[in-house]
Amino acid sequence: MAHPDFINENIFGTTHETRVSVYLTCGFVAMAVLLVDFMTPLGVASGVPYVAVVLLSLKSPEKRFTLLVASICTLLVGVGYLGSPPSDIPMYQVFANRSMAILVIWVTAILTLIQRNKVLELHQERLKRIQSIKEVEIREEKLKVLKATMRTEQDITGNFLNNLHCFKFEIETNKTLSPESVKKLDALIQDTSLRIDKLGSMDEVREKRMAGDMMGIDYEHSAKDADTVSRKY
Repeated sequence: MAHPDFINENIFGTTHETRVSVYLTCGFVAMAVLLVDFMTPLGVASGVPYVAVVLLSLKSPEKRFTLLVASICTLLVGVGYLGSPPSDIPMYQVFANRSMAILVIWVTAILTLIQRNKVLELHQERLKRIQSIKEVEIREEKLKVLKATMRTEQDITGNFLNNLHCFKFEIETNKTLSPESVKKLDALIQDTSLRIDKLGSMDEVREKRMAGDMMGIDYEHSAKDADTVSRKY
């Protein structure tokens, strides 16, 4: 089983690598869009491709990074305006195109963040539902094992009490137990005690079908497995 510290280091390393990869990708795409904007005459909505940078930023686990990217892209839209070659298009159209690009950038950022939050909420609910199902299954399995253990315990003690009736009948008839019966009683007590010890010292629970089509614990089989393992070592 992996050590918790080792798992945490792997998770941290993977998250760090993801962040660096997203940062580099967003930076590269943003610079590419800015260069295209510098080569495109004013009036063309060259700032709209920055939406791709905003969408790429969603791969980062940090929500603030998307807002930061949207802010930087907004700034780059203004930088692109200053560095783009002039054109014959009226300035109001140029400002309208740039404003439209900024609006698209922020609408995309806000809507994607809202959708991201909803997806995270659904994921958390799904995890809680799975956890609840697992807890129910564990409780049902524990109850099943408990019932099987109680049935096995009842079977062991029931056999013991049934055999005691024979000794009771002998005592009532002869007012005492013969030496042979005493030996049988001692053997019965030892056997019952041994069975209870086996039932209580199992390392693995295996079920078996008992009388009355009920499920019990196969403590004899588990005891044999334990003896086999102990002999190997």
